[in-house]
Amino acid sequence: MSFVRDYESAYYSMTWMGPKGYPEQANSGRCYFTGLLGMFRYFGEDDVLFADGISGDGFSFRWCPVWGAPAFNGGKSAFHELWEYTPRILGFEGHWEEDDPDGWDGAWSRLRSLVDRGIPVQVGLHYSLLLPYGAKTSPRIAFQHETMGPTGFGHHVVVTAYDLDAGSVTIYEPNDVLPYSKYDVPVEVFRRAWEESQQRGPSGYEPWAHHHPWGGEWSLHDGYGPYLMVWVEPERNPEWDIKAAIRDSFRRNLKILSGEYPRPYALFGNQWQIPRFETGAPGMAACARAIERGELGDAVAPGGDVRPLFVRGNIPNHGVLGRLGASGYLRRVAHELENHGLPADDVMGASQHMAESSELFKKLRYTSELKSAGSVLSRIADQELQALEKMQAAYPTVRNLE
Repeated sequence: MSFVRDYESAYYSMTWMGPKGYPEQANSGRCYFTGLLGMFRYFGEDDVLFADGISGDGFSFRWCPVWGAPAFNGGKSAFHELWEYTPRILGFEGHWEEDDPDGWDGAWSRLRSLVDRGIPVQVGLHYSLLLPYGAKTSPRIAFQHETMGPTGFGHHVVVTAYDLDAGSVTIYEPNDVLPYSKYDVPVEVFRRAWEESQQRGPSGYEPWAHHHPWGGEWSLHDGYGPYLMVWVEPERNPEWDIKAAIRDSFRRNLKILSGEYPRPYALFGNQWQIPRFETGAPGMAACARAIERGELGDAVAPGGDVRPLFVRGNIPNHGVLGRLGASGYLRRVAHELENHGLPADDVMGASQHMAESSELFKKLRYTSELKSAGSVLSRIADQELQALEKMQAAYPTVRNLE
């Protein structure tokens, strides 16, 4: 057996408890990034909220009337941009790969070689196949498995061990709490789940049945191919400078929150015909107004049943957890400014507004009536517009952080 030693000491949970607590309302999200946060901590970055916020993910919002569902994640563009930017700006060397040219044999060999070196690996797969195995150790996954019915969603988990004699792979579920997050899966089940990330079939791109619905059809998942792996090399650049990291990331986060990022090409496949879209805090306010005017409705499943937009049709958990990271990032920036004798009130004020946004997202998560949800979203947008104003005021000072 080969394993990553003592990974549980660095494991990071993206879980918060709703009114009924664990396991029934153990809410979570942002699996595409949680594994990386554990890796950063495992390799020496103790301030996980700073690492989270520096990614830009928690400042993000996007909505396109053509597509419908708002998204409270993604940072500047697609997920892999988070995987590329965040390790680099934190002084690490990050990697992501998919669709190994040698198929299963090549990907399986690469995965084992990384674990052999003591490196945890985040993988993307068809998670529905793993649910029965997670349910054996996790009350939360058991509850999901019993109550969700047929599921068809992509998910990211962290691999920390394999045992060729037992024919198993050890998984850390990033959206649970210790000690329930760790479980074993047969290699053949893991292989099938890892391979089924591909969506190209004989008739073109084919959605997984029971994936998130939109507009009467099953939607596609996040678009990454089979054998997706994301990891961070252990050695941090000894010349890494937190001040330089803050200067670069603060400007980037400011642009994400203002809606200047992402550019249209990050949102649509045809660069010549881009439908109207909304991003950032101003875009969120516009989305709330669209709900108020009746232009944005609840999600419709293929069977015709209507699903409440912010309860089943979308994932406000991303807002809860992402904004918590954004607030923590800004708090760390304020601390660094104070340490260098620079004014920090505006940055700390922005941190407080993003913390309030996180709390409001918890309410949005359980607001099923659309008009009421739109009202909560409007309040969230107001908090983030105020955070944006304070970040704009603080930016000249942040640029002077030397």
